[in-house]
Amino acid sequence: MPNNVDQPRMRYSIAAIILHWIMGVGFLLMLGSGLTFENWDNMPQDLKFNVIQWHKSLGVLLLCAVALRLVLRFIIKPPSLPAKLSNLDKIAAKAGHWALYAAMIIMPVSGWIMVSSSSYGLPTIVFNWFEWPHIPDLAGNREIRQLSGGTHEYTAYIFIGLIALHIAAVVKHYIIDRINLLPRMGIGKTKS
Repeated sequence: MPNNVDQPRMRYSIAAIILHWIMGVGFLLMLGSGLTFENWDNMPQDLKFNVIQWHKSLGVLLLCAVALRLVLRFIIKPPSLPAKLSNLDKIAAKAGHWALYAAMIIMPVSGWIMVSSSSYGLPTIVFNWFEWPHIPDLAGNREIRQLSGGTHEYTAYIFIGLIALHIAAVVKHYIIDRINLLPRMGIGKTKS
């Protein structure tokens, strides 16, 4: 009977896979809802309020999901990158993943700071389940609100670019390098 203990894992853990896809959909929804803010003038006031509350609620859940995902990443070692990848591709993959993690942290944290520093003091009621607290001593601070608002907006555009690069890399590896990375994230079967 073969000893499977020393064989490298070909996939991420089931928890990492589930979080990856849930967070992927969640962040795409967040970016989409954030971009609707560009058309604010055409929205009825009650719809604006509901979109903002929904956006903030999902942001809180995604911040918690990112924290959980990072804890899992340090507890459960991710699978090794395929040996067929060049050293440059391996370096780019690691840098790209950490850049994505940075954006996934900066986005909700800057949003939280922005909401906390607002002079309106509107609470964040996460999907009518519970109230997420504001960061103390920031209320009404215009400088922090402007800085966090700018950070939130520009990080969104950077994040969109990183997501596009992430998807493009998977496609490039599949079409040009003939390396299918999708089974690592639960889509399709890994080769034995």
